[in-house]
Amino acid sequence: MPHRVRMRKVSRLKFREQNTKIFHVYLSRRWRHRGKNEMLVYKSEELLDEETNMHIFSSSCQKDEEIHSHDFIEIIYITGGSAAEYVSTEVYEVRRGDLIFINYGSTHRFHPHKDFSYINICFDPETLGRRIITPENAFAVLQLTAFDEIRREGDGGMVSFGAGERAEVEGLLNSMLREYSERGASWKTVLESYMNILMVRILRKLSSSGEAAKKGSDDGVWRELCDYIDSNIGAELTLSSLAGRCFYNPSYFSRIFKEKFSMSLTEYINRKKIDNAIKLAEDPRLSVENIAERAGFSSKSSLYRVFLKVTGTSFSDFRKQK
Repeated sequence: MPHRVRMRKVSRLKFREQNTKIFHVYLSRRWRHRGKNEMLVYKSEELLDEETNMHIFSSSCQKDEEIHSHDFIEIIYITGGSAAEYVSTEVYEVRRGDLIFINYGSTHRFHPHKDFSYINICFDPETLGRRIITPENAFAVLQLTAFDEIRREGDGGMVSFGAGERAEVEGLLNSMLREYSERGASWKTVLESYMNILMVRILRKLSSSGEAAKKGSDDGVWRELCDYIDSNIGAELTLSSLAGRCFYNPSYFSRIFKEKFSMSLTEYINRKKIDNAIKLAEDPRLSVENIAERAGFSSKSSLYRVFLKVTGTSFSDFRKQK
């Protein structure tokens, strides 16, 4: 496994010049260490800076990137040229002024056209969750987590800044790159403030462009999250995994979920599983084991226990009544 990048060991004068080189050295190491036919997966523990859980760099890309995934989030701002961006099975044209939000676990790559360049901010979800997420903007930020889903619906999934807005956004991003590279007095505090401003600019742009309206109200955002739970009811749906998907601290996510649905996340998931079990029980050909598996339970004993707790009736008695 490649060594973690420790960029604070690089002198300040050479840091900015070497920043992009360090990243590409890391990429080449990941390339050499991957298995045959194995997709590149970049790890936050190997790439992100220990002090900030971030990595910021600029890059000029003149040839196809290898398709890859990562366990951190990327904000990519196109500073020059244009490219075709491949996300899963979709292709999007991007150009200067476009800001792209890539959630963790997504697969993507660029096919650059002429003079393609960008600034990339890689960060851990908790970077937002610690201080940047507030009660005032929490639901708006949640919309960003659905960028991949938005893309499949139409033109969304990308914030495009016009010529009159680019100077401010690019100045902000270059200031972030400089703070990250030079690491002057209180640089972490300054960088966090810049990150907060950037998120506000993104959210304002989403709102003004009608993207927020297209995605609907807070109810619409939560409906999307519930749809995600429903479609993955048999998967490992934990508080931490869902909170991470939304950039929330787990305790905060738990509280606002309960305020919204008047039940805990565990209760909500169990009720959904029981609803599935009730529908499946109508088929007399299915065994209890089959029903438990299809409904998302780990075993039939788990089905029995949760069914009794939720409905007040044993599953055996319920099925006899059918």
